[in-house]
Amino acid sequence: MSMYVSFVFQGGDGSTCLEMQDMNQKKEKVPRRTIFFASGETMEEYSTDEEEEVEPIQKDVLPVDTSKMTWGPYVWFQMWRMATSTVSVCDYMGEKLASLFGITSPKYQYAIDEYYRIKKEEEEEEEENRLAEEAERQFNQDQQQSNPAKVILSESSLVNINFDIERDHSPDTQDRNSTNDNN
Repeated sequence: MSMYVSFVFQGGDGSTCLEMQDMNQKKEKVPRRTIFFASGETMEEYSTDEEEEVEPIQKDVLPVDTSKMTWGPYVWFQMWRMATSTVSVCDYMGEKLASLFGITSPKYQYAIDEYYRIKKEEEEEEEENRLAEEAERQFNQDQQQSNPAKVILSESSLVNINFDIERDHSPDTQDRNSTNDNN
């Protein structure tokens, strides 16, 4: 079920044109602006429907005739113009110097990278533990199904190992043993 919207246009010669548009067709969104970062990344900013309806108020810079100003506004205007141009030049030069020296990455990027590396390792370890537990459960189930009489209940077991030292009974060592026994 498609809905159509009709548009009526009246040409300059008095003719009328009727166009139909499918409502299901989505209008391709064009980014309102694209922000370019020094690291090479870009971010596209899309406007919402509410923003599209409101026409932005454009402030055009009007040329100022400084010859008709009194001294107070004239000095204020010149100071403001010098300050804004100085800030613009400093911003431009700072960006170019940062690019030249290669200091365009964030100051603590190493800490951010380390955090994400540790987080990834923890997630991988949790996944390995989960898979190991699942495999162990599956193995125990298979063992119980194949040998119903033998049930493994313990999770850990103790091993007791004794080492007994036996004496060597060769003639060479008997002399040493007999001398040690006499002392």
